[in-house]
Amino acid sequence: MIPTLDKQIEFLKNVGQTPEDEIDIAETALMLASLDRPGVSLQKYHHHLEILKLDTESHGHNAKTAEERAHALIEVMWGKHEYKGNDKFYDDLQNANLMSVIDRRVGLPISLGILYLHAAYSQGWNAEGVNFPAHFLIRIFGENDQVILDPFHKGKVLYAQDLRELVNTISGGKQTLDQSHHAPLEKRAILVRLLNNIKIRCLNVSDFDLAMNALKRTMYIDPEKIMHKYELGMLQIHTKNVEEGKQNLLDCLDYMDENVESNDEELRKQILATLKEMRAYNKPKVFELIKGNIDKGE
Repeated sequence: MIPTLDKQIEFLKNVGQTPEDEIDIAETALMLASLDRPGVSLQKYHHHLEILKLDTESHGHNAKTAEERAHALIEVMWGKHEYKGNDKFYDDLQNANLMSVIDRRVGLPISLGILYLHAAYSQGWNAEGVNFPAHFLIRIFGENDQVILDPFHKGKVLYAQDLRELVNTISGGKQTLDQSHHAPLEKRAILVRLLNNIKIRCLNVSDFDLAMNALKRTMYIDPEKIMHKYELGMLQIHTKNVEEGKQNLLDCLDYMDENVESNDEELRKQILATLKEMRAYNKPKVFELIKGNIDKGE
């Protein structure tokens, strides 16, 4: 199957309307990847996802505890298929493209984590993303226990001391492990975080077209979050797509007027200040504002 652009966008917009529990995270990540590899059939990649399902069933068919399920995933993902983190070329955009990750067996923590989650979900196991800062992790549940895995490091099981050391390393000693680092990350949020990784890398090398593409895709799958449209509008203004950017900012204001619960007074002030600056024929300092809203990559 070679999806057309219309079908790809239709699929992603449908994901944006799909209840959280019904999102197929691996299929959505493949569709996002296919946008950057036009004309390439998804058949090979669907076949590989099925292989991961069958291999996990073979290794984990009697797994009841979280440790047993984690061991089955490690045996499949690293032991058989040799998935690992690409620490040599970490910022390569291919690390965030699930098709390329499957082809090369290397990726970012979050792209690898999506494959681990797919394998776990295929067995009906309870699993979820973990909102760890700047390094995506997954949690696997057993019937009465749970463990945290690091897909980037060959599925290594992480215990409390490992997590403390990891957050200390990532933050340069500025943070300590707290409860928020254990918080679950739902499927839609995982996909948004994947796209944020692409956006960040594009902005870091001033590839604004690809950054805007990433934001548009984010808006398709997460249409209720106004911040995506705001960032797109600001970036469009920065790249001299002034009318498009202005319209997106006005749409943000309209959305906040219609959805009181989503009203962000600080965001409203930023939008109004930008529009006022535009009327004064001054180019807004939007790139700094955009950078301020970007999470660190992972």
